[in-house]
Amino acid sequence: MLSLSCGLSIAQESALEEKRFRANRISSAPVIDGRIGESEWAGAARVSDLHEVEPIEFTSPSERTVWYIAYDDKALYVAAYAYDSEPDSITAQTLRQGAQLFSDDTLGIVIDAFNNKRSGYSFTLNPNGVRAEAIYATATRPSDDWDGIWRGASEILEDGWSMEMAIPFNTLTFDPANDTWGVNFTRRIARRAERIAWQSRNGEVNPTVSGEVYGFENLSQGIGLDVIPSASATYQEDRVLNTSGTKFDPSLDISYKLTPSINGLLTINTDFAATEVDGRQLDLQRFSLFFPEKRSFFLTDFDIFQFGGVPTGMGFGSRTAGTRSGTNGLAFFSRRIGLTSDREQVDVIAGSKVSGRMGDTDFGALYILQDDYVTDSGSVIDKSDLVVARVSTGVLEESSVGAIFTSGDPGANADSSLYGADFLYRNTRLGTNRSIEGNFWLQKSDNEGVEGKDTAWSAVVGFPSRVGFEGGIQIHEVEENFDPAMGFANRTGVRLYGGEMGYRTILDNDTFLREISHGMEVTRWEYLDTGLVQSQEIGADFLSFRSSAGDFWRLDYKAIKEGLLIGEQPLDDIGIVIPAGEYSFDRWGSFIRTASHRAWNFQLRIDDGGWYNGDKFHFRPEIGWRANERFNIKLLLDFNKYEFPGVTSYTRQITLDSEFSFNAKMSLVALVQYDNLSDDIGINARFRYNLSAGQDIWFVINHNMGCDRGIDDRFHSTESQAVANIRYTFRY
Repeated sequence: MLSLSCGLSIAQESALEEKRFRANRISSAPVIDGRIGESEWAGAARVSDLHEVEPIEFTSPSERTVWYIAYDDKALYVAAYAYDSEPDSITAQTLRQGAQLFSDDTLGIVIDAFNNKRSGYSFTLNPNGVRAEAIYATATRPSDDWDGIWRGASEILEDGWSMEMAIPFNTLTFDPANDTWGVNFTRRIARRAERIAWQSRNGEVNPTVSGEVYGFENLSQGIGLDVIPSASATYQEDRVLNTSGTKFDPSLDISYKLTPSINGLLTINTDFAATEVDGRQLDLQRFSLFFPEKRSFFLTDFDIFQFGGVPTGMGFGSRTAGTRSGTNGLAFFSRRIGLTSDREQVDVIAGSKVSGRMGDTDFGALYILQDDYVTDSGSVIDKSDLVVARVSTGVLEESSVGAIFTSGDPGANADSSLYGADFLYRNTRLGTNRSIEGNFWLQKSDNEGVEGKDTAWSAVVGFPSRVGFEGGIQIHEVEENFDPAMGFANRTGVRLYGGEMGYRTILDNDTFLREISHGMEVTRWEYLDTGLVQSQEIGADFLSFRSSAGDFWRLDYKAIKEGLLIGEQPLDDIGIVIPAGEYSFDRWGSFIRTASHRAWNFQLRIDDGGWYNGDKFHFRPEIGWRANERFNIKLLLDFNKYEFPGVTSYTRQITLDSEFSFNAKMSLVALVQYDNLSDDIGINARFRYNLSAGQDIWFVINHNMGCDRGIDDRFHSTESQAVANIRYTFRY
């Protein structure tokens, strides 16, 4: 039993007990068809003592759920029966494999195979049998970019819905000497914005608060070998240069379990043909834009290489301490490899990766041989040997300490390396359902021809909370010569003082209103050499409401200060010149979003006020329609009006995103993007035939059209690309 304060209720005490059960070995694997056959699951362990996490943690859920767990030599088998008193209201709007399941009812399991409270996987199904999997980049932050091979099926029934999973042991990394795993079970009822789990703490459901399942023995991963050949045939035509051509690119990935807890991966002529295109971002700001990683090779076991708790996404919900610095200070950012600064593809000749866990120690090593290429300015970048090594080990109950090393520069012909150390502190057992988190790291870059002022460090302490007070503080410093050649730093020569605080109230008796919150965030960047402000923002979340169905509204205010140096011109692309100097201005804004489970969903962001020595009005509506589980479409407009002395300019960005699912295996996704700065329309269409997990056929079309404003004001095709790609996993 955990030590609890006298303020906890009996229900909370019961829910916070460390729950355990024994997994049973079965002699015959169940058929994974979504139907829970009584004889198939007769020998399985059963779990049904779940509680509500949201809206009111530790209360009884509105519906009953029964889970079944069993295993044999090759796989873990999981099933669940989700009873529902209103089966016609079950939300199952998604049919496309690979789609987000935020709008649907779901059933999921969280697995911490090392039972170390610091790592894990999640596997989720919706009522249509659409799979979603994630790996925990940190103990509390899952990433759905990971792709694991497993099977799942679901079925909607007269009194609810059921699902079955088979998770092969060679999809997981684990210690065979450990017979006890961390585990948790989750359910989401979308129409009620209700989350249910077996274990939770402070509104969190992740490996840090898992229960335990024991009794695993004689688990087999087979040979532990995955051979993944792929091939791409590409036709490309450039109508501006009047050139065209075809090419055929075979590729091979080989994954081998050196031990059940250590993975080896080899890639030859790495194939990125089916990679999703980036969403457009208008570069009307002072600092470099960040684009997330989307390529499968670099996402394999990427959690091992995470350093310092630096976030690669801002998230939504609780105020996350440490996000004031954004992604500035990433020691390793894999998008620096295989892509130019303009995000053009560079050939990766070969690469290898070894990663795993031994006891409480995580380790990983990555080597890439990047081919030479010519930059847009005509410079030749030679072949690059690129190396990353990372190690971390568990300390205290839930914390870790580690180090990272990188060598090589994928964007220059110069020697470059980086060294770093980090300490991640976490304590989720403070009593009264509270927790504390801290991230502390130090880095030093070592680049040819650069001496001194090349370090960066950060310290974060946060007190996250689902209910009541939450907050955190951060100090973050990046010296002017710090340059992580394989990382990301878009502000240098600066120090950040940041913090956030808020208070959230949960209403348990209101049929319409679920949650009320208020908060404040402070971000101040100062130049290290002068102490003057680079940029400062004091934001007040005056009032936020969330309805019982999941609709959301917020009213906010920002007091902003910008210290603009000579030569910095964030708006020169739209013809606005801003004199150097310090500017203070205020902005008011509002945001509204309807619940994602609705057939028609809508969100709108409006903010208005000063912008340097002028004014800026921002209007960003987004409307989506789900006709059924097969078809949905979303239209987004991002509009800005800039009014400055003697100049008025506008920016417009339009995005049309549509999905059509023929069935659970075949889908067509089309993305159309336009902005008036480039005056270019980009079209990306991807047809996917997902034979099963790890086996895909893709047909991808990319087409760009530019407008000749000086000739006929019409759009003309400028570039086209068609790609056929097949990727097949042979597992032994």
